[in-house]
Amino acid sequence: GSSHFGREPAFPPARHRRILDMVGALYDAILIIAGSMHVEFVPPLCSRRRPGFRLFHLPVVLLFSSCFPAACDLSFVAIGDWGGESSEAPSTPSQIATAWGLVSTARALHADFALMMGDNLYQHGVLSSAEASGRFEETFEKVYPRHLPGTTFYALAGNHDYGEGEAANVSAQVAYTEMSQSWHFPALWYKVHRDFEAGTGNRSLDLLVIDTVSLCGMESIGDERIDSQLEFLGQAAYAGQPGRLRREVAEAQWTWLEKELAVSRADYLWVSGHFPIWSLGVDGSTPCLIDRLRPLLMKYGAHYISGHDHNLEHIRYEGLDTFVVGAGKECCYSPVNIDTVPPGAAHFYVAGPEGSESQPALPFPVLGGFASLRFGAEISVVTLHAHNGTALYEAPPFPRRTLSSKSHALVSSVRLLKATSGLEFAAMISWVAITLAFSVAASICMAGLFARKRRGAMASEFFGSVQQPSALG
Repeated sequence: GSSHFGREPAFPPARHRRILDMVGALYDAILIIAGSMHVEFVPPLCSRRRPGFRLFHLPVVLLFSSCFPAACDLSFVAIGDWGGESSEAPSTPSQIATAWGLVSTARALHADFALMMGDNLYQHGVLSSAEASGRFEETFEKVYPRHLPGTTFYALAGNHDYGEGEAANVSAQVAYTEMSQSWHFPALWYKVHRDFEAGTGNRSLDLLVIDTVSLCGMESIGDERIDSQLEFLGQAAYAGQPGRLRREVAEAQWTWLEKELAVSRADYLWVSGHFPIWSLGVDGSTPCLIDRLRPLLMKYGAHYISGHDHNLEHIRYEGLDTFVVGAGKECCYSPVNIDTVPPGAAHFYVAGPEGSESQPALPFPVLGGFASLRFGAEISVVTLHAHNGTALYEAPPFPRRTLSSKSHALVSSVRLLKATSGLEFAAMISWVAITLAFSVAASICMAGLFARKRRGAMASEFFGSVQQPSALG
């Protein structure tokens, strides 16, 4: 049959063209208002400036401007629970095999950076200073950056980095940032921002890195040990009150996280920590994150990626997508805690020794795994890889943040106005008033034209026979 391109579709007819133009103008106005301080060009539903563009063509335009697996405009790789075995065995064969798969994938994608999601140095982190420890060289530098020179590796802390029941010094991992050209762990929680070009427009990514050990605590570490390691932030632990300092640090971090989520205007918004929200492995789900992190992610249209359980998982529940990528040095834990995951929410998982208990079943033994995340003009794609780089699973594409999710940032930003100066407040109110006036004027114009149409005054314009331009203009 003949191609759809190059001929005018049956819809919309000429009598609807002006109406759709007005709807497009109103759509633009709404986007500008809701995007507050994130104004960018978004093609209107129907534009006089682009006579070949029709509402009917919108799915086609979105399809061809989307991010395809082979060619995205920004990408990064992510891996958790990768940090060797011990000081005596600073790396393991499965870690090295998985590192080679990650390196090969990062090269193929021209990945912008790598995300290292905790348990960086098994089994008990670093006790001495960063200068005195050889673990960074043996477990990290020789395994990853040597084969990806120039790549930034963003790190965060896991429970083993806090000592997992023995004395440790998590601040040494933060301090190592000043000694390495590749390792980037500037604080226990921080933001990574990227602007990039995609298609014909500009896009952005915000990645918020959090410290789930201080947020939630962990019985196997103990509040006293966590408190003592948090003293490097500038506050001494409270004598006889174990856990008080951790809880204070946690509240400060929750406040920071919600503020960053609220003000983010990024097209793609992700959060990463060590503990998962839900997980079916030995460690299981994290009630603290289910109660406090999950509602924030849903409110602001963010997604979450973590480690901790030595599995690869995609869990989707009530519109929230979370990934567990904790197979950096071995695969995998058995799915003994699948009952802690909402029924039907586990869309894919790699579990059991060498992936032997995975769903669906895998075609070969898996020694470890990692993820790649790719971002395009309209969608992002998350892929879970085996140790050798083979793509085991590709999640359904995620669209960039919607009008409604960005509007949460606008509403929440208003709540933060008390922190702005009087001049900033006046400027913001003036800007909002102007855009609201534009939207109201467009609506009145649209309503007036509809009324004139009903009276028949514009019958010849709306219902006359007008030759339509072709779909290619």
